[in-house]
Amino acid sequence: MRSLLGLLAMVGAGLCLAQEPPPEAVEGARDLFFAGAAPKDALPPVHKTAAPKAAPAPALSALHLGLRYKLLLVTARGDRGQPVAPERNFRKGECVAIEMEANRSGYLYVLSKQSSGDWVPLFPTPELSDQSNRIDPGEIVRTPKHSCFAIDDPPGVDTLFVVLSRDPRDIYELSESIEGPGARPQPSAAATEIASAGRINSAVDRLGQEYGTRDLPFRQVVNPTPVAKPNAAARTEPEQAVYVVNGASKPAATLVTKVEIVHR
Repeated sequence: MRSLLGLLAMVGAGLCLAQEPPPEAVEGARDLFFAGAAPKDALPPVHKTAAPKAAPAPALSALHLGLRYKLLLVTARGDRGQPVAPERNFRKGECVAIEMEANRSGYLYVLSKQSSGDWVPLFPTPELSDQSNRIDPGEIVRTPKHSCFAIDDPPGVDTLFVVLSRDPRDIYELSESIEGPGARPQPSAAATEIASAGRINSAVDRLGQEYGTRDLPFRQVVNPTPVAKPNAAARTEPEQAVYVVNGASKPAATLVTKVEIVHR
């Protein structure tokens, strides 16, 4: 089974990796990220019981909701990591991690696609029940937090599915499926694992269909440039950063994107 990499070499517009956005969209993604930035704000919790699905409240919707992230090449010493180009073709034995930031407060989910076709949660994980997946502007979330993912055979492409949402109703199904059945009795461990995988796959499919078809401009920043109007989400301009932003003129509460890593 392919290792839990799920990092990136190229960034797709939503889930449409074959469609390249127009030049003006690419150049504007970074500006849209900062234009949509706002200070930390309150969010409703992800409830344990499903809430009626409706249009998100105005306070939850955000114009130009976006993510900024960079790929890190981590040495055998387990250091902080060196930012590398996202289109890098990785080799067996290299170790990688990813750091992410958001321009608005929200809930962050990261899942990796296995060779079986199942999606496995990387952040948050069921094993760390006390792990908070809330992210606020200016906060950096690294996955994995204190280690890295080792590149291994077979060569190919590993896929990462990333969700940033301000509306708990959009992510209720995904959150519940990752947390698992809790204290409910199960016929067997194997049956529990199969049922959990099915629920996670279903949640990812729904989110991809509902939010993964929008045009999301992206831009890679190789050489950092000064930010005209610094704010909480723009304290620094990291090298090799990639911006994924909802470029629509209508506010939205949930952002979904799919990224890939190619390794030989």
